[in-house]
Amino acid sequence: MFKHNKAVWGWALYDWGNSAFATTVMAGFFPIFFKQYWSSGADVNMSTAQLGLANSVASLLVALMAPVLGAIADRGSYKKRFMTLFAYLGVLMTACLFLVEQGNWLMAVLVYTLGTIGFSGANVFYDSLLPSLSNEETVDSVSSLGYAMGYLGGGILFLLNVVMTLNPSWFGLADAAEAVRWSFLTVALWWGCFTLLTLFWVPEPQLARDHVRGNSIAEGLAQLRRTFKEMRHLKTLMLFLFAYWFYMDGVDTIVRMAVDYGMSIGFASTDLITALLLVQFVGFPAALIFGRLGEKWGVKRSIFLAIGIYM
Repeated sequence: MFKHNKAVWGWALYDWGNSAFATTVMAGFFPIFFKQYWSSGADVNMSTAQLGLANSVASLLVALMAPVLGAIADRGSYKKRFMTLFAYLGVLMTACLFLVEQGNWLMAVLVYTLGTIGFSGANVFYDSLLPSLSNEETVDSVSSLGYAMGYLGGGILFLLNVVMTLNPSWFGLADAAEAVRWSFLTVALWWGCFTLLTLFWVPEPQLARDHVRGNSIAEGLAQLRRTFKEMRHLKTLMLFLFAYWFYMDGVDTIVRMAVDYGMSIGFASTDLITALLLVQFVGFPAALIFGRLGEKWGVKRSIFLAIGIYM
């Protein structure tokens, strides 16, 4: 785990930072706060539908933008620039959640949707940096390091935020609602600061000599068209993309909606938060273990094992 260079650690620290949004905001406090604070008095099923719609819209917009922006980034050496743009959109919107007044569910949904677009969009370009930081022998260990750091970093801040909401007076706060609002600000600060380390420590991938020509936008769009044409003849790639879409987006939906669903069927919010907190600290060693499994046992077998355990 400690043999990696500074650039790899800089890459992994972005996951340490942005996972605070995934845990404290997306999976933890936002669903609860949305129901009890921004949608107080509204029908339970309606608030669940509104949250689900917000997640769906954000995912759809990122899915439409990512191929175009990704192709342009490849041609123009803009990966870090696009990552910065999306990451700090997410940071800004997370901070803005602090300002949304009680009962204003529509503004909460809008700000959350923009924050999720920032989070998901930045991840597209964050992941695209991995090939420049690893090779065929190290890609599994580097990738698992990022996931592990994400679980640990997100879990540490989430633990602090949970303590803040359970004991707001310790932090000079009036009540749990104020503590949750301040938790959103801590996420923005955490995410924004660790993103800076990534930007400073991770170099922009160098373009191949034959890629440095013409207008990067036009070249990127042309490359995107060629990619879609070629995909029709690559059945293995198409199968992989569809499989990844089904299993990974299924997991992503559970992560984003589990607390809301749990509250809708009667689970106490404190029990759900405790379970989510436990997951973070189980996920840290599990990510490292599966990284080693991928190296020793094969990536495909490791994925099947993980899906089997999950189900």
